[in-house]
Amino acid sequence: MTEAIFGLVGVLIGAGLTWYQSYWMSKKESERAARYLAIRIVCILDQFMELCAEVVREDGLHFGQPDPEGFRVPKVQAPDAPRYPDDVDWKSIDHELMYKILAFPSEVNGSARLISDLWDISQGVNYLHWYSERAFWFSSYGLQAFKLSKELAARYGIQQKSYPGWDPEKEFSEKNARFSVERTQRLVSYHSALRGFYNR
Repeated sequence: MTEAIFGLVGVLIGAGLTWYQSYWMSKKESERAARYLAIRIVCILDQFMELCAEVVREDGLHFGQPDPEGFRVPKVQAPDAPRYPDDVDWKSIDHELMYKILAFPSEVNGSARLISDLWDISQGVNYLHWYSERAFWFSSYGLQAFKLSKELAARYGIQQKSYPGWDPEKEFSEKNARFSVERTQRLVSYHSALRGFYNR
């Protein structure tokens, strides 16, 4: 009887050790996968954020002047939404953070049609409203990309890229606030014009 008990205890201990070893190895593999994913995505978000900054700073002027015909000419192409690699394990990272990262490209794509349509109707004001609208959206996206990169780097132990002499979060926040005010004023003016038209 005693031998049977010892045998059973041995089997349970052996099974427990096997389970723990398997669990530990799986945990380490998941951590490695998460860090690999974080490194890849942080690099993509940082690059996108830097391109957003170029868009936000553009006003269509060349050394403060329009082209010879008096028009503002865009020279900076807006970046496409971030495209993520296929060789990463999304299940290895925090699910809430995963959702925010995966949902981000669709947000960027959502404004592309709006910006394109505004270009077609902005000629009367020399495209000034178009530059302001585009800068509004991309200052927001640049700020989101910066914050996602920062959160991902902090959570998975990655050294975030430094920008000597430039504070991306401050620039994007300040410019988004400014362009948001301009956007609100445009919408108020637009709705007032519509009311005036229909009340004639």
